[in-house]
Amino acid sequence: HFTRRRLVGAAGVAGLMGVSGFGGEVLGRRRGLDAAAASSPDELRYPFRGEVQQGILTPAQDTMYTVAYTVTTRNRDGLRRLLTAWTSAAEKMVAGEPVGGAENDVELPPSDTGEVWGYPPSGLTITFGFGRSLFVDEHGGDRFGLKDRMPRVLADGVPKFANEALRAAASDGDILIQTCSNDPQVCVHAVRNLTRIAFGSATLKWGQIGYGRSSSTSKEQRTPRNLLGFKDGTANLKAEDDAELLRRHVWVQPEDDAAASWLNGGTYVVARKVHMHLEVWDRVRLSEQQEVIGRDKYHGAPLSVSDPQ
Repeated sequence: HFTRRRLVGAAGVAGLMGVSGFGGEVLGRRRGLDAAAASSPDELRYPFRGEVQQGILTPAQDTMYTVAYTVTTRNRDGLRRLLTAWTSAAEKMVAGEPVGGAENDVELPPSDTGEVWGYPPSGLTITFGFGRSLFVDEHGGDRFGLKDRMPRVLADGVPKFANEALRAAASDGDILIQTCSNDPQVCVHAVRNLTRIAFGSATLKWGQIGYGRSSSTSKEQRTPRNLLGFKDGTANLKAEDDAELLRRHVWVQPEDDAAASWLNGGTYVVARKVHMHLEVWDRVRLSEQQEVIGRDKYHGAPLSVSDPQ
């Protein structure tokens, strides 16, 4: 999703920016749309492996839980083991299967926390991204021998916004994971198990749970509204858009960054928390609200349109 899922790299919760979605483009997009058309929201299953990562062009689900982790393991082999374990668990969970299988030794903690045993996958997608601090430490040191592969965009970082108040404890991160589904408990289960698997190798730094679709990735989905009551994302790209348009605006291309050729066919994501002063907004006249946004609140049309219907 070029919208909510947008682009993956590192910077903070008022801006974690990271790299994500390694692969091509058409197959993952087409398979995702076909799955959405053929199943109920609860029974949706999106393939974990494909031309691109799931959760980028996948039709937007109803809930999202995005988290960032700090990697604590000190060597490359430890990082590799963590990512391998996460990959295996994620592939199981998006298929609606328990992590580690159904058989468990009753004398040991179960391999899956169990709060969605018997639940359908509900269109779960799990998307991984790497932040700047996974490549270099705060002094520019090479943490895992990956410094020469850091995308140039991550080195530049996220632009500053006027009057923003970033909180260090809730910003940045080594690895970003976005989970989306049509059942909030399925998202929580995914994050809980990935966090449990990471014990000793990575710790959860911050998270954000979202409810209600914050974007429409497919033309079959209506443009959703934000908490200000206005339609949000009317100009976003859609999965059905021309492949050349998506190539130019979504997927990283070979000519974009020679040092990050491994990211070709991937994309970037920026996550930002926005404090909305609704108690003030709800006392503002409708005409003034519309002037601030520049659109008709009910229809979503620009104010320049004389008849928004």
